Amino acid sequence: MDLHAFFANEVKPALGCTEPGAVALAASAGARYLSGPPRHIHLRLSANIYKNGRSVGIPGAPGLKGNLLAAALGALGGDPDKGLQALENIDETMIAQATAMLEAGSLTEEVLSDTPNVYAEVELLRQGESVTAVVAHAHDQVVEVSRNRQTVYEGQDGETGSGRIPAYISELMRADFNDLWALAGSIDDATVGFLLEGVAMNLQVAEKGLKEPWGLGTGYVAAANLPQDDLAWMIRAWSAAAADVRMDGGRWPVMSSAGSGNHGLTAIIPPALAARVWKRSNRELAEALALSHLVTGAIKAKTGRLTPVCGCSVAAGAGAAAALTRLAHGTAEQAEQAVAYVLSSVMGMICDGAKATCSLKVGTASAEAFMGMLLATHGTALSSPQGIVGPQFTANAKAVGELSGVGFAAVDAVILRLLERQAAIPTPSCPTLSDLDKTVSPT
Repeated sequence: MDLHAFFANEVKPALGCTEPGAVALAASAGARYLSGPPRHIHLRLSANIYKNGRSVGIPGAPGLKGNLLAAALGALGGDPDKGLQALENIDETMIAQATAMLEAGSLTEEVLSDTPNVYAEVELLRQGESVTAVVAHAHDQVVEVSRNRQTVYEGQDGETGSGRIPAYISELMRADFNDLWALAGSIDDATVGFLLEGVAMNLQVAEKGLKEPWGLGTGYVAAANLPQDDLAWMIRAWSAAAADVRMDGGRWPVMSSAGSGNHGLTAIIPPALAARVWKRSNRELAEALALSHLVTGAIKAKTGRLTPVCGCSVAAGAGAAAALTRLAHGTAEQAEQAVAYVLSSVMGMICDGAKATCSLKVGTASAEAFMGMLLATHGTALSSPQGIVGPQFTANAKAVGELSGVGFAAVDAVILRLLERQAAIPTPSCPTLSDLDKTVSPT
């Protein structure tokens, strides 16, 4: 397997939730081809992008949430060259303009069927102009921009851009656990340094959530009221604190895993804290992190990028359990057992969109990863199937994929219906260019 390609594409910095991040990226890419600020923005989103982005905080914009405002900010001041950090340099003027567009009804959206799970189409409208930009297949992949229905940019026909499965994903789908264990031990010095950068990045965000309450303050409250010398509780509090900051719009990037920042928090923070307490070397920690990302990626290869199952719990929780077991000087067989224990615990956890309470799920998954490690290294090994989870990683990953893709096939549709019922949010239709004379512009 080309590990450099895997880490370059699957483990990268992300600012804010990656779904509104993808929307902001598309909007900023389209804005380059518009002669001035848009007067109306219309989004056409996959169900998963809509669900995950509708209620989550926007980085650098305190109190603002959702795909609509992310699109407006991306169009007004985003930088597409920064990828999933496109909103890094937004300012108060842009925030005021975006808010005015929302209040004027100049931001609309609809959910499309029969699209890739990762799909965000952003149409920017001015008098006499229409620019449409599309992000698809991967959160940071702009595949096309058109102006007045003429293509002005077409993304490279690469593996992720075209929707084809990258070679490393195909290999992950076939790999057994021993393969992943060996790959983690084969990383070079450059990869070690890169993985440790992710540790510094994610722990910095966690520390911010421990110092003051962000979002629900899950990590802040846990740290203030639980034993400080208990590694299991420390892992839960720090992981939740980082998710608190991220879901509430903190202006600091985190290192993601498998296209998700929350996956990255779960996959990285538990082993990072354990390595600190257990005084493991940088090399030992980096190998554990590599295993965490590989296990997370292997499970996501079976389920797909965005799913009705909570990936930061199921996939990244499994990855963290394997990493913790490696750091505890456990064997590959024990790490495989730890993964099975986590899957047994959190397999049915659903994803009902990114929002403040995701910190609870990140904290739960991180704590279960630690418990999985303890059971694997000190308990009785699984010797037979327990429900749909058994001792073999490849069979378990396949089961997760089938449960998510087939068993939960109707879950996303039900979640969308419940979300709309709860919030009573209408879905306006897209205006035509001639309608823009009637639209109030904030600029």
